Amino acid sequence: MRTSATGTEAVPRGRHRAEAGFTLVELMVVLVILGLMGAAVVMTAPDGRGEVRREAEALAGRFVRAREESLLTNRAVEVSLDAQGYGFRVLRRGRWEPLEAGPFEKHVWPEGVRAQLSAAPGRDAVRFDPTGSAEPAKVTLSRADQQMTVSVDVTGEVRLDAPAG
Repeated sequence: MRTSATGTEAVPRGRHRAEAGFTLVELMVVLVILGLMGAAVVMTAPDGRGEVRREAEALAGRFVRAREESLLTNRAVEVSLDAQGYGFRVLRRGRWEPLEAGPFEKHVWPEGVRAQLSAAPGRDAVRFDPTGSAEPAKVTLSRADQQMTVSVDVTGEVRLDAPAG
């Protein structure tokens, strides 16, 4: 801005001091920038919506790893599930022993995530045989209005499904 010889601010030609301020375009640019920043914050804020999907994907991956372990070691491997989480066990010398090394550490469900196992009556685990086959089972994970199902078929194949609708 130019200043006059007396040190006061000079007003540009064609403008009066009362007209100084922001233009409509400047205000709209600022609003667009604020809107983009707000959208970025909302999109990155954790809201728990992906919690069930992450847990289902992790469980499906661990089922696949348990099947691989049974094939590699020529021993049956079970993934036992309960209200608190899931763990692994292996059949050695006719007894089920905990399997806790590496990817087989016991896992605790996050707050609010519930699991329901649909398998043969009286079963609380998904069993993988050394041949690669398995006892068919479905584990449904849910939290509020979210739901995912991890299925294991008789051939030992693992599938992740979201409910229809």
